[in-house]
Amino acid sequence: MQQYFSKVPVRIGEDYQFEPDQAHHARNVVRLENETVRIVYEGTGYFGTCFSRGKAFYAHIESEDTSVNEPGAEITAACALIRREKFEWILQKITETGASRIVPFVSSRCVVKAKKEKEERQGARWRQIVQEAAEQCKRNKIPEVTEIRKIEDLGEYLSDVSLAACESERGNASCISDLLKPGQSVTFVIGPEGGFSREETELLTDMGYTPVSLGSRILRAETAAVYACCIAAEINERSGK
Repeated sequence: MQQYFSKVPVRIGEDYQFEPDQAHHARNVVRLENETVRIVYEGTGYFGTCFSRGKAFYAHIESEDTSVNEPGAEITAACALIRREKFEWILQKITETGASRIVPFVSSRCVVKAKKEKEERQGARWRQIVQEAAEQCKRNKIPEVTEIRKIEDLGEYLSDVSLAACESERGNASCISDLLKPGQSVTFVIGPEGGFSREETELLTDMGYTPVSLGSRILRAETAAVYACCIAAEINERSGK
């Protein structure tokens, strides 16, 4: 079943008119005439049947979907910038696995550097990737993607539990599952391909982040982000059971 997010209120018994890009996708790409779709407005899902009226495309809203496809607490993923294709893959996959907020940031070992003149266009693309991923996996909310921050700014994103994945702690630190309990909000910080410098690890610790191990193997930055998000989401989903 296809899902779309609405910017306007959705009411049972009324017709939702698709935005132009949604209408093109629904009618011409996936051909949803007379098919059931899920429309989400401000965290609530609704089921409706699609139909055309002239050049416009609609869904007649018939019922509310009471399921909430979200973890039991907020998950913030602070991810250092890496190469474009890999970073966009991270955005897609951590959206699918439950991230509530994504904080791109730069640190000393980032190969990719933020360019001010490209940030607006880049941010729009990232938000589009995240929205499409949220629609694909039937989430009730689109994760927030913040502007690009510096590692020094990450103290603004502390949660009930705040963790920094540090390669230097491999085998010596606690695991996420040892520190996070169901229902607790969590922020995890994932560094770039080269990891964090010693000074950055100390900076994160001083901010309030706990160094954490992701296991005995060294993971790629994109693998580490998805791995951490999966564990956090699985633990937090227990709070809703």
